[in-house]
Amino acid sequence: MNLMAQEKEMIDTALIPFWKTKTMHNESVLMISRNGELPIAKLLFKPKKIISIRNAALNIEYKEGIDWEYKEGQLRLLKDSKAAYLTDKQLYPDSSKSAFPKKGGGLVLYGSGIFFHNHQLAVTYTHATNEWKGPVPRFQGQNLPEVMYKLKMGSILNVLLFGDSIAAGANASGDSKIPPYLPSWGNLVIDGLKRKYKGPIEFTNTAVGGRDSKWGLEVVKESVIDHNPDLVILAFGMNDGSRQLDPKVFKANIEGMINKIRQNNPKVEFILVETMLANPESTFVGTQTAFKKEIDELTGPGIVVVDMTSVHSELLKYKSYQDMTGNDINHPNDFLIRWYAQQILGLLI
Repeated sequence: MNLMAQEKEMIDTALIPFWKTKTMHNESVLMISRNGELPIAKLLFKPKKIISIRNAALNIEYKEGIDWEYKEGQLRLLKDSKAAYLTDKQLYPDSSKSAFPKKGGGLVLYGSGIFFHNHQLAVTYTHATNEWKGPVPRFQGQNLPEVMYKLKMGSILNVLLFGDSIAAGANASGDSKIPPYLPSWGNLVIDGLKRKYKGPIEFTNTAVGGRDSKWGLEVVKESVIDHNPDLVILAFGMNDGSRQLDPKVFKANIEGMINKIRQNNPKVEFILVETMLANPESTFVGTQTAFKKEIDELTGPGIVVVDMTSVHSELLKYKSYQDMTGNDINHPNDFLIRWYAQQILGLLI
């Protein structure tokens, strides 16, 4: 299989909605050894059959009975397994340059770059239908009539994504230039739209790491308005929350951006992405969850919402934060990036 075919197959698989299938493809886990015990992790759904366990790069497969076993609701690495894992001492170091304060004292590991990717595994397995109990996107074409008209008529659609590092693509394997080279969720959304609709789609990403909605409001002209988009995806909230921004001020900043953009083009439409969560053990947790109520109030004609806050909250009932993070603090890994893309595409397809 040539590289282009491999990439197409990987993206096709990545875009299969998690809530619609009986096969989970490449669910990420981080195997954790606590108190010197064998490393363990939990899967999102109860597996009927585990088809494969690979490294996150998807180029090494591990063998059942030699590297791993599934027992009593847990995935467990065996004593001589060659698969990657981390210990509790590594996740909560006594001292480290690569760490941030932990709630209640101590430190939480911060894994920049590809550290967490290199320590996570990808599990493919079959399971019962309708296992997902969290938010499922509903088609919102009726609230995005201009966007849907252009998609269906094959006219050029200009899409712009504006936000923080999560929107910029931080820790996506494709942006990190490491296997399996999964694109950022913004690019995955465009890939998904191009598979469904045949017209030309232009995509611009002006997101910048470390930024918040106050900055977004200040630079909205050069970052958004000057590009004259038809569809704007606004994805702020993580850094605002960590900085303890008042939820009403956050709403005002987002609404301010919308109003300024609409002054230039009254027909422009919006998808507002409610942020994933920060590591609940870290001091990066702030007012993020309180933003949801405020942003929900902005919905209406030409404005729809993607509730990644509730999606991530539901995932964390069954999986550890380390299973789904690119840095253990506030970035998604490839698995959670796929949730972002699938949730957004569910509004448009």
